[in-house]
Amino acid sequence: MVRGDDSVEVLLATADAAIVMSNDGAMSIATGNGVLKAHLGTAFIRLKSLDRGDGDPLIRAGEIVTGDHVIDTTFGLGRDAVVAACAVGPQGSVTALESSRPLYYLGRHGVTTGPLSPAALTVLGDNLKSTQIRITHGDAVRWLSNAEDGSADIVLVDPMFETPKTSDTGFELLRSLAADTGLTKEWIEQACRVARRWVVIKTGSAPDWFESMGAERVHSHSNATWWRIRGSGQGRS
Repeated sequence: MVRGDDSVEVLLATADAAIVMSNDGAMSIATGNGVLKAHLGTAFIRLKSLDRGDGDPLIRAGEIVTGDHVIDTTFGLGRDAVVAACAVGPQGSVTALESSRPLYYLGRHGVTTGPLSPAALTVLGDNLKSTQIRITHGDAVRWLSNAEDGSADIVLVDPMFETPKTSDTGFELLRSLAADTGLTKEWIEQACRVARRWVVIKTGSAPDWFESMGAERVHSHSNATWWRIRGSGQGRS
């Protein structure tokens, strides 16, 4: 739907969300419950930790190093993707998937010209050099099922869980826009096939089948609960 001369309020009377471009080129998503913009949020603190050399729980769980190829199957607002992008550096790559079309448009804008772009991230610290995040719209399981065995070093999975443990600006708006997709065994099986090294999962509770897949919990001082499963991909080295 094209806005035309209608106000955002008029559009929201017949739509769940509206993508708004301001005069300064910034993009936002307007809903009946508020406005969501691309911003670093809690990733700002994590990037500062990386810049100091203190590390990050995601990077430790995936043993992510410079030059790695990372697939983030749940981009959301890009918190994990931007941390991974700075960990792999310009020599590496980060491919991000987002199934919600509004969040995909917001994320694409954020990683190209917005606060999640390499230029914006680099100025946060002398030791931060980011790769360009490549974001695509699509279902994670379907996309992974078409990917080659061992085509990534690390695959990240962060499904929306019912009771979030962290408070981040816009998180409730994010949850209202994100696809209501729960963690499934097929999702993790496909992720393991694609990952050469680790599948890293952030989830509030471990499903019964985690143990049979060899999942191990990764110690972290953050509020998030991290797990990892050894990848089985035997693709290119």
